[in-house]
Amino acid sequence: MRTVLIYLLLVFPLLLVAQGLQPNIPGDAVPDEVFEESEELSYGMGGSMGALTMNGVTYSQVRLRPEIGFAKFGFGLDIDLLFDSEGNIREEDWNDWQDYVNKVFFIRYAQRGDPIYFKAGCIPSYTLGHGLIFDHYSNMLRYPEVKNVGGYVGLNIPFSEIGFEVFTHNIHKNEILAARAQGNPFHYTQIPILQKFKLGFNIGIDRNQHGKYPDDDNDKIPDVYDRFPNNPNAWLDTDGDGIPDNTDLDINGTGLIDHPDINPYVASTYPNVTEGADPADFNNTIMPDVATAYGSWKKLMVYSLDYCLPLIETPQFSLDHYGEFASIDKYGSGVAFPGFGSKFLIFDAKIEMRNFRDEFLPGYFDRLYDEQRAFVNINEVVTESLSHSYYSLSTKEDILRCAKSSVGWFGYLRANVMDIGFIKLAYQDMYGENLSTGKSLWVNVTANPHNIMRLKEASIYYSQTHARYIDFIEPRNTNAAIMGRVVYSISEGADLVARYSEIYVDSNSDSKIKGNNEVISSFAFGVEFSF
Repeated sequence: MRTVLIYLLLVFPLLLVAQGLQPNIPGDAVPDEVFEESEELSYGMGGSMGALTMNGVTYSQVRLRPEIGFAKFGFGLDIDLLFDSEGNIREEDWNDWQDYVNKVFFIRYAQRGDPIYFKAGCIPSYTLGHGLIFDHYSNMLRYPEVKNVGGYVGLNIPFSEIGFEVFTHNIHKNEILAARAQGNPFHYTQIPILQKFKLGFNIGIDRNQHGKYPDDDNDKIPDVYDRFPNNPNAWLDTDGDGIPDNTDLDINGTGLIDHPDINPYVASTYPNVTEGADPADFNNTIMPDVATAYGSWKKLMVYSLDYCLPLIETPQFSLDHYGEFASIDKYGSGVAFPGFGSKFLIFDAKIEMRNFRDEFLPGYFDRLYDEQRAFVNINEVVTESLSHSYYSLSTKEDILRCAKSSVGWFGYLRANVMDIGFIKLAYQDMYGENLSTGKSLWVNVTANPHNIMRLKEASIYYSQTHARYIDFIEPRNTNAAIMGRVVYSISEGADLVARYSEIYVDSNSDSKIKGNNEVISSFAFGVEFSF
């Protein structure tokens, strides 16, 4: 059945221009999907071939991206075939019906601004208002290793400028949700400058911040530190001998049977084992691993109110005024006011004053949120003869408790140099007493030299966010992320593409990034084609 399905997809005549996920930074315009509508059926095929490294394993990759379009409707698939060194297909991508649903790259109808529109599938960038709560959030952060079929649907009522939109990051889970309502209370007035005034209300929710880590056996121990993820009656193995601690006669692997007074399993299995035995034959000290269980979902909600007022609109120069108030439920609030955005010559620029109260972070749902929403804590305790570990989860919400009130500014600048390259820079500089999260920096440099040695694109992105200070001595830190992409034209319709990215997790809480387990990297190299 799979062979037939793959064959049909290979010969199905559809079209997709191959492209990579490009990072957005705060201040970037909200990316509206724009496509050419046609009354005729458009179809074709695109894809890539090469190698992909995920979690230290290298796969041969064949990716097919077909698309079909008609009028306002579009449909695309992403068939990612990964083969290991023995030529076996990666089975995790084909285990259940959800895996087949995840092969849908997108289904869309119309565009934002139309009376009715929707999109389901991969969402590379999603922003609400001016970014104080949702700031270029992406459900594709670890794509294709993790595929989320998300979506949004919207309604714009004609003749009133009233609109509504709802969003989900994953239609299977519906954990990260958002909604927006907008309108213009001055739409029917005769005041010219206020006729384009826009007012919006936004809400964002993470219904389960621990949802990043699945629990397949429903034993309330996340699979990430559950040593027996398919057995609901076992989860820890302190000595790594393959026997669960709750059924292990020797929990710490000392070579001695644990004394029944300290090991309930020994007491229940061999109730009279100590009678007539030498006390030296038993281990009287055990230090088992400890894992924190999570039963109920941990929810977080953020909401905001924003407005925008165009002041000057000419082909050569434009100037907007805007503001936004946001609040994190049960935590703090923040204001971006006044804010001004402008376009002139080759530049796009923004500058805004910011005022944040305790326990508030701007852009809470940002591009890295899927990775930072939760992370694993491993605290290892070592004595002269025994060692054990404490396992637990932390969330981005925990950082809020350390965020102090602050006042400062945010600036953004984009320079487009004759369409052969551009530089984007954004910086947040906040000041306050005992402030630990006030500095953020984003840089994206891209060259599009067109016909220069067939190099079509070379880009690099780097960021440090919500840091005490921008650390240039240790650029690899938990606040940082880096991405790079190079595109070289082989022939018309075929490009050689290389991509690399890194994000970081301080698993042992030593404030340093060391070892492969603390660097989440992804590398892809191959040929992208379209015809």
